[in-house]
Amino acid sequence: MAPADPTYPLYPVACLVASCMLLLVLLTSFIRHSWNLGVAFLCFWLFLESLIVGINAIIWSDNADIKYYVYCDIATHIEEITLVVKPMSTFIITRRLYLITSLRSVHLPGLAAKRRELAIECTLGLIIPLIVAGPLYYIVQSYRFGVLGGFGCETAGDNSVLGLFIAWSWSVIFPLLSMTVYYPRVIWILYCQRRDANEFLQSDNSVSRTNYFRIFALASIDIFLTLPMGIVNIVLSISGSISNTGSFPLYGGWTAIHTDWDPVGIMAGAQLGGAQGYFSRWTSPVLAFAIFGLFGATREARASYWRAIHTVCGWVGCIPMSDTNGTGPALGTIELGERPRDSTIDLEIGGRTPEDDAESGKEGEVQVLKGALDAEKMGGSSLKCVADRDDGLVFK
Repeated sequence: MAPADPTYPLYPVACLVASCMLLLVLLTSFIRHSWNLGVAFLCFWLFLESLIVGINAIIWSDNADIKYYVYCDIATHIEEITLVVKPMSTFIITRRLYLITSLRSVHLPGLAAKRRELAIECTLGLIIPLIVAGPLYYIVQSYRFGVLGGFGCETAGDNSVLGLFIAWSWSVIFPLLSMTVYYPRVIWILYCQRRDANEFLQSDNSVSRTNYFRIFALASIDIFLTLPMGIVNIVLSISGSISNTGSFPLYGGWTAIHTDWDPVGIMAGAQLGGAQGYFSRWTSPVLAFAIFGLFGATREARASYWRAIHTVCGWVGCIPMSDTNGTGPALGTIELGERPRDSTIDLEIGGRTPEDDAESGKEGEVQVLKGALDAEKMGGSSLKCVADRDDGLVFK
């Protein structure tokens, strides 16, 4: 049977490559800074989503068979978590950028302020997505999961006002908050106080001017990818429900939703708005490529990759060759032991007269001096020969 996706295997390959890129980015020390928690949340959950949807697109490339129940349960919940994490991470990033520029400091003043900020970011980037993908999603989960031909496991939210709010409201509300509350403030501070901001970004060791604007660019890309897709999905869901049933209910009801809760297989062509659904799937790989382009190809990132390779090679017992770009670990300093202060050569040949010894000594001095000069011309270490009256030649 031919693949349901006419571009197969482009999509699964792109997703798997994107997951590998995000894993490399997660290895960099820049992502793991405490003030960079929003980017870390985004990279981690986007890595899991890209890996899972890439595997799904391979397994269900030409079928909509219902199988691998436990795997699909996990995959659909991770997909729901990522759907919430992406706009939340953008909000966390823009909020942190505003705090950095307004306070002129990467770290908040006082231990209480740091703990409060950490609690806010963990709530937005971890606790709320887990609650949404857990109990809230179960309220509107009309069947266990769906299997879409060509793409695999799908979430199964109820087509109602409550279901739409739980599934897609995050993709609109938080990008709008980022754009209306923090985004203009960051731009205003950078424009009106650009001299002070530039001095701070150039003097602070934790975040450079380049890294600051890279994070700002990532937030901008995420907003312009997430917000339009969220609006389009909401509009298509409402219009599709009205055209099919003539209404858009507030909630389908607990009994109606959780009755006949078995998984459902759906052919790719049967989905409303197939083209829109296809392009919305590409937002995650495109965002992953953008993250790698911003953070995964820097000099610091390449040095982190080289350290990881060096560590792994050390485990297996092989030594990697040093890279030619200067990003690998530098060779250790080679220290030579101290040379003897005076090394004398006394040429003695028995059975000769003192006059012969004196003549041969002069010839030996000339030969040694010539050899030293030749060695120095060839790039060797400089060698000084000093004639001592009593001990012959002394090399220093």
